[in-house]
Amino acid sequence: MRKLILFIVLTLFVSACSDRTTKDKEFQNTYNSFVDSILDNNGADSTEIPFEHHLEVTKESSGEYRYAITIDDPKVAMYHIQMMVVDKAAGGQYPFLGLMNDEEMFSMIPNQENKEKYFVKGVVLEGISANPKFTLYVQVSWKDYAQINTSTVFFSYTFDYDKQQKEEAKEKKNVKDKDNAGSK
Repeated sequence: MRKLILFIVLTLFVSACSDRTTKDKEFQNTYNSFVDSILDNNGADSTEIPFEHHLEVTKESSGEYRYAITIDDPKVAMYHIQMMVVDKAAGGQYPFLGLMNDEEMFSMIPNQENKEKYFVKGVVLEGISANPKFTLYVQVSWKDYAQINTSTVFFSYTFDYDKQQKEEAKEKKNVKDKDNAGSK
């Protein structure tokens, strides 16, 4: 009887490990297909993107540059959103959302929000770059209402931290000059 119980426990353990290995392989295949798709796209931006997207960059105390890409304000229903950002210069692991089968799948529907059902107003994906100048290539994919058809768009951002700082300083100076001219 003990041998039978031990055999059952070992069988369950082996099947659980096998299931995890299969999930890991599926994830790795999905991850690699996103990276390949983004690289094959060569930075060509889609002409019609049915949502707004924004980039924010902050310089960390470590000297690295944290970026956050937000997608929001959808014009169409977007179910089970998948997103990845590739910085060719950085290499290594790239930030992603929705590629793993066992994580929550976010959806965006125009003018609707229900956090319990993972219907959100927007999605933010963050990453870090070691360089003050970088280009980010983004792919966003989603399913339609029937969850049959998948749509994909691409867009990119080229960012130069030093150039941004100069533009912000120039803008502050213009505002200050206008304030001084108005007070005379």
